[in-house]
Amino acid sequence: MNKIKRLAYILLVLVLALSLLSGCEKEKEVVKETELSVSTVKAEKRNIAQAVKYPGTVRGVNEVYIMAKVPARVTAIYVKPGDRVSAGQTLLTLDSSDYESTIRNAEAVVALAEAGKKTHEIQLENARLGYERIQKLFDAGAASQRDLEAAKSAVEMLETGSTEASLEQARAALLGAQTQLSHCTITSPISGVVGSVNLSLGDTASPTSPAATVSDTSRLEIETLVSESEVSYIKTGTEVNVLVKAAGEKPFKGKVDSVASVADPMKRNYTVKVVLDNPDNKIKSGMFAEVVISTVSKDDVLTVALAAVIPRSGRQIVYTVDNKNRAREIEVQTGLRDNNYVEIVSGLKGGEKVITKGNTLVNNGTLVRVVSGGAK
Repeated sequence: MNKIKRLAYILLVLVLALSLLSGCEKEKEVVKETELSVSTVKAEKRNIAQAVKYPGTVRGVNEVYIMAKVPARVTAIYVKPGDRVSAGQTLLTLDSSDYESTIRNAEAVVALAEAGKKTHEIQLENARLGYERIQKLFDAGAASQRDLEAAKSAVEMLETGSTEASLEQARAALLGAQTQLSHCTITSPISGVVGSVNLSLGDTASPTSPAATVSDTSRLEIETLVSESEVSYIKTGTEVNVLVKAAGEKPFKGKVDSVASVADPMKRNYTVKVVLDNPDNKIKSGMFAEVVISTVSKDDVLTVALAAVIPRSGRQIVYTVDNKNRAREIEVQTGLRDNNYVEIVSGLKGGEKVITKGNTLVNNGTLVRVVSGGAK
């Protein structure tokens, strides 16, 4: 019996020991640390320029607001927004009946003045012949001094030029009426694209409001305002990127055309004009644009990818990977930044690898595995 009890006791101890060992292994499996996949890049020296975005509106370099020159009712509209037109092409016509009547009256006045001029010329010719005849008679002693002076006065009265002046005045009135009539046909002064037509059939055109807008959009202009702290860095002729999201995600290449030397008196900013070519007419006049201009620049400075720097509790930090594959937090001081990189003023050395993908998921001491192609 004692042997049986001892054997049972030994078996019980073995079972308990095996249970404890199994539990420890399970506990070890539960607390086993997993690796977090990350991607890294080296901190390297490069040239960097800080870029600033300035908003503006696109317009054609040669954009014309076409005003009606006479107040008259619209009788026909030949174009619509988006149509391409040539210089001199008719856009709208206005009611010309009143001006046609004025022309007929002016023509009648001109005809009357011309008839009066012909009558006057005949009278003048007769007066001169009469004066010559009296002069001969006076020289022969057959006419008095009084007769001679009377004949001379008749000639001088007809030589005042009043009839010529009346005729020129009538012709000027006719020309004015014809000009007014021509204003009833509104044409485009340039070749380009119709931006807007602001009148409808039956509306009365006003000389104070644009009837239509035509823009030559083969070359565009963007006007933006730059602060006094940045304008000194912007130079005429500098190449810039222009973002027009309505025309595509890819930036267009533009060039600084002019920089104002005097600030706007109201906004206290300086006007900068940027021009760009638009051969495919992708960009439309009136679209919103952002001009990306580099201001401050530095050469051969230590930089990392923008994604590597994380703002945290008022600090700028990056994560490196130590020789035990642990993420290590490092506080850095940053400087200039562009669209891809940021300057590291202090905290890192050239060649150090920093985490760019997965850095928002790690903490100081996290076990990581460096992979290519991004964090998973």
